[in-house]
Amino acid sequence: MKQGTILLFFFLLMALCSCSTENEDNGIVNPLPKEQWSETMKGNGEVLGAYPDLYSNYWEYTYNMSDYPDVALCIKGEFPHSRYFSFSLYNDETGTAIGGIDDYDIVPDDGCDNPFVVTSSKRNTFTVYIVPATMDQTMIDKLPSKNICKVESGVNRLAVCIRQYLGTDGNGNSDEYGGVELPAITGCDIHTLEALNAPERTVSNINGFGGTYSPQRSDNDREVPFLLAPKGQYYPNNATNYLYGRTRLQTDSVLVFSFIPVTIPQKVEDYVGADARYWSICLGSAANTRSYYSVCDANAKAAAGTKSTFVICQKQNARLDEIKAKVDNMNKAGGLCNLIVWDKDKIDVDGNSIGDVIVIMYRNILPNQDWEYSISNMTPTNYADAEGEPLDKIIDPQKQIAHIALGDYGPLGIKYSTNDFLSTAFGE
Repeated sequence: MKQGTILLFFFLLMALCSCSTENEDNGIVNPLPKEQWSETMKGNGEVLGAYPDLYSNYWEYTYNMSDYPDVALCIKGEFPHSRYFSFSLYNDETGTAIGGIDDYDIVPDDGCDNPFVVTSSKRNTFTVYIVPATMDQTMIDKLPSKNICKVESGVNRLAVCIRQYLGTDGNGNSDEYGGVELPAITGCDIHTLEALNAPERTVSNINGFGGTYSPQRSDNDREVPFLLAPKGQYYPNNATNYLYGRTRLQTDSVLVFSFIPVTIPQKVEDYVGADARYWSICLGSAANTRSYYSVCDANAKAAAGTKSTFVICQKQNARLDEIKAKVDNMNKAGGLCNLIVWDKDKIDVDGNSIGDVIVIMYRNILPNQDWEYSISNMTPTNYADAEGEPLDKIIDPQKQIAHIALGDYGPLGIKYSTNDFLSTAFGE
């Protein structure tokens, strides 16, 4: 290395050190990022309610805005290696979604790329500001970032949630954090833009809203229609739509549904305007609203524009080996058949069996409403109202029932006896 290059590196290093010293002199002392955010809330941890996706990870940072009325948040981090990434804002007293920003809408820092917009192998960073309703627009305009999330007035406690799907280390290996550190949070005075310590994190209600179980007569119907879920009441991901079906799966029964899943883009340059970013089929227990089994687009037997078949049976089915052999033969014959085996005797974290009433969620992240067969164009059907059942609330089947509204792109479940399943061709 030439002497001039060595000197330039030395002065750059000194400049970085002086920046760190100035922060210490100003009294800005923040916890490390992993101490600022919650522990990883794992979709496959069998703890989160509201049917999380098994291929997702979440982190929350919650604080009392009423204790820090003159503080904005500055969040600086590195874009993770993942299929999808976002910040969501919630009123933590109600669980209501009040804003956020998705990965491809985040403007990268100067000299960086947004790797959800253009393929990039370098280290790419971003800065996001979360500002209270009381911050004057003239001061917002002076913030050194275009990524501004405004919090509506009347929010006393704010929860900020990071979502990541299919995180990797950047080399294709699964990684809890998407191959990067969690972003760092600092405070910012809304009147002077002076750097401040980040507000003290407080306990969030994000795990406090559990589901309730009640039997439904339709659980015993042979047909299992799929309906569009309304936007969730508690900590929803507003970038996602869900089709859901629910049924009681008897030990000697097999549930089958076939449909054409949404086509997923294969490169980031095609993310904007794609039919959807991600899809999965998740199975959860109606008894506790937790997810236990899942198949996603990355590991499903699926092909663009072609029907995939999903077969669900119980682990306790006496003819399970025959069912597995049947599915293997379907796939050898060129079928795209995915088998999911449900263990009704599995014990949940509360010490109860997960039971035989299953909720099936077909999840689409960032569905494109301009696509003819987008589930986002359907009319939601309320499944949370205690008065009546979802099927009682269908007044427009052409818009509410997936296989009617979407044709081959909408699933319809049919339950078969094991014997009938084993003797039926299913396109073989």
